[in-house]
Amino acid sequence: MSLVAVVGDGCTTTALGLAAAWPFGEPCLVAEFDPAGGCLAAWLDLPRSPGLADVAASSTPGSWATIQSMMQRARSGVEALVAPTRALEAAAVVAAATTSVLPVLAALESPVVIADGGRLRGSLSALVLQAGVVVIAHRQHSGSAAAAALGLERVAELSSLLAVRSIPTVVALIGARPYTAAEVADFVLADTVVALADDPWAAAVFAGRAGSAVRLRRSPLLRSFAELASVVSVRLRHHRPDSSWQPPYDGRSIAERS
Repeated sequence: MSLVAVVGDGCTTTALGLAAAWPFGEPCLVAEFDPAGGCLAAWLDLPRSPGLADVAASSTPGSWATIQSMMQRARSGVEALVAPTRALEAAAVVAAATTSVLPVLAALESPVVIADGGRLRGSLSALVLQAGVVVIAHRQHSGSAAAAALGLERVAELSSLLAVRSIPTVVALIGARPYTAAEVADFVLADTVVALADDPWAAAVFAGRAGSAVRLRRSPLLRSFAELASVVSVRLRHHRPDSSWQPPYDGRSIAERS
């Protein structure tokens, strides 16, 4: 199983960053399963078709050959399966693809599929439940400790649900304030917390703005994506040991526990 589900804040940037920094020699692709609408076509300057909608509408949506034929390669080299941009169409396409396309992607040994699942709304999505690893991208509210604590409580609740299902989980923490990665790791129920640099310039380049490729490679954000990709790659290939399991999130805030 080589499916990585990326959900939460800034999940499209995180998915693209993971693909850009994925360990050399391990092929990967990015697929959009965000029912709120896709961004990859615009960000990567790709046509809106072919993509996930074309796979779902085909006569063989459960065929890897069909899925491959609908993928596009960006100038950066990223292989992408793009979703419709409009929410109404995207929601219908993702719902259809969940029963036909997703099981094929989840069963692949290679390439690694990095799937942008958007923000989770309510219950765990089918994408998350079929993933080998879930990455929860979370941006801290640096200007308000109370708002930051509330956001982390929601991350803790989600990671607790994933832990109950023995789904390896990595939190990608954007921003170093008001809580450090070590403090967050003591609070949320995740296998690992990786700090991502709060680097607006590099994030904008990932989102389609023109920028120097050399400067991007040297950026703090890409360096932190390399750390995240290394952690996720290892987690994807190894089961979490039983000794790492902890009791689920107990409802106390991070401020109460720190």
